Amino acid sequence: MTTRTWMTLALLAKIAAGDAAADGVSASVTRGSMPLDGRDAQPTVSLAHKDAAFTEFFRQTNGWVAGDVATSIALSDGRVLWLFGDSYVDDFDAATGTVPCLFDARNAVMLQNANSLAHLHTLLNSRSGDKSFFYLPAARPGELWPCFWPGAGFQDGQNVYVYLTEMQKTPLGGMWGFKAIGQYWAKLAFPELKVSGYVKLPDFNGINFGCGFVEDHRNGFTYAFGYKQRFIGSDVYLARFPTKHPAGRWSFWDGTNWTVSVTNAAVIAQGTSTSVNVCKVRDKYLLTTTAFSVACDQGRDIYISVSGSPTGPFSPRLTVFAVDDTVDGHQPFFYSAVAHPEFVNARNELLVTYCINGYEPCLPSCVNGRLIPDYYRPRALDVPFSRIDSDFKGTNF
Repeated sequence: MTTRTWMTLALLAKIAAGDAAADGVSASVTRGSMPLDGRDAQPTVSLAHKDAAFTEFFRQTNGWVAGDVATSIALSDGRVLWLFGDSYVDDFDAATGTVPCLFDARNAVMLQNANSLAHLHTLLNSRSGDKSFFYLPAARPGELWPCFWPGAGFQDGQNVYVYLTEMQKTPLGGMWGFKAIGQYWAKLAFPELKVSGYVKLPDFNGINFGCGFVEDHRNGFTYAFGYKQRFIGSDVYLARFPTKHPAGRWSFWDGTNWTVSVTNAAVIAQGTSTSVNVCKVRDKYLLTTTAFSVACDQGRDIYISVSGSPTGPFSPRLTVFAVDDTVDGHQPFFYSAVAHPEFVNARNELLVTYCINGYEPCLPSCVNGRLIPDYYRPRALDVPFSRIDSDFKGTNF
């Protein structure tokens, strides 16, 4: 299999497996006063616009260099844990400004210090067969399959939980080349953020519940949002579990009540692709999804819907941004739009990231064995609350 074919299959597999995961925080932390390297210094605008400071934040040349997913977990000490899927780690060539064509990690974790975009640290795991941070508990040294792709996560006291999808390579001739075969919790000890264990989750009838976690502090539960692919789009579902026991008994919203049977779970909303993210910003639930895109010059739009309840209903989708990245007049394959409620600036704008993954088949990603890392780095937007829903004011949203 050629490198280009292998990479194309990997990209398609992300769409099939729902690599577009979600931000996992229980509530927003407004950080308008945080000196985030000029993020609050931009002029006030009424439409969503690129966040130059955060987009530059993803242009690292040491440690984590490039990758996709870009979900985040706001930690209780002010730090932020960034989670990535297939990634390049410590392989940037400064002379050419490129990386090898093939990534060297199936997942990666980067730690951002409080109040700054300048102080970053890529977390490494010496037990992994490659440079991946998360690995299968039974994996032998040098064994690359199966592997984990991270989704959402959340913190509960001295533990941080990350939802992982277990991926397996399929025989040549398979539909995608890869498939999801399981789901796990990774448990990290806080504050050192070392993996303390993995717990395999049961089958959820084909639903991937890595799209976002929101804690219900009053009742001691955490809501989990998931998706199940339906043609080129997806159905969105809601579950909950005891916050103190994420691997305990889950229940699922059936449209009226909570049930222990996942087969009775009801659809609460729909995504326009398998890129689905749900989070809570103040007292509202936001569902972020993207137009269908698996290659260059396809969908460009990012949508947000709003609900006052985790069970819905959600408002009609509103287009908040049309991806404007281009190379030689071509638009990229893009996906994984994620809202980050821990980053709300002084102008009441919400940080939203999305990922691009090259411009194939319009333009080659790999040239002479090298790749431009900007072809595989997240982008950042600031979305005004007023743009999300004109009925809401920044102080009430």
